[in-house]
Amino acid sequence: MSESTLSRIGAAAGATSVVVTFIGFGVHRGLPADTTAGAVGTYVNGVSASQAGIGNYLELLGYLVFLVFAVYLYAVARAGAADSLHWLNVLGLAAAITYIAVSASAIAGQLLMVEWAKAGADLKTVLGAYILDTAAFTLSFEIAALFMLAVGIVLWTRGGALRVIGGSGILVGVILFVTGFVGTASIQSPSSQIGFMAFSLWTLIAGIYLMIRPARIARAS
Repeated sequence: MSESTLSRIGAAAGATSVVVTFIGFGVHRGLPADTTAGAVGTYVNGVSASQAGIGNYLELLGYLVFLVFAVYLYAVARAGAADSLHWLNVLGLAAAITYIAVSASAIAGQLLMVEWAKAGADLKTVLGAYILDTAAFTLSFEIAALFMLAVGIVLWTRGGALRVIGGSGILVGVILFVTGFVGTASIQSPSSQIGFMAFSLWTLIAGIYLMIRPARIARAS
């Protein structure tokens, strides 16, 4: 298999991760808008246990496919970057793995909320699982921001189109950090959605572009 084909597969993982994640969102539907027992009860009554399970399974699958994209970006960044920047590549990959782990805990919190409520638990108790879900989601932005900043800085040094991808990645990293900070300070703030959408849009665009114009992933000998 040629290097360009492998590069396109890695890039395709980025676009695919966004599509699969949002399909998962669509299946298990949007979470409660208010942090109240009543809002949680309304959500749980409107979704079946299997619907929540399948939706969250797909959402987690999307995050795992994103890990493939993150490893691909690690290879792209390392292929042409100076050895002195390698530590940033490692930092970015470690941040991506941690981000997915924290996101998985948020997904588990949502499943716990649905299954617990349908088993007859008190909604005020179930509300705790929803708060865990929301908190883990917004706290993960700080980790995702670290990934974007680390990868963005290295890609910026590559020049050409990769410089644009890296520069926009740095900007998205800043947005993620700020919206995550606001979101954790005020759980009702919609800013977390802005950060996540910016992150998803960057992943989608970068993935599509690198599918069309595959980047080198092997280091020059």
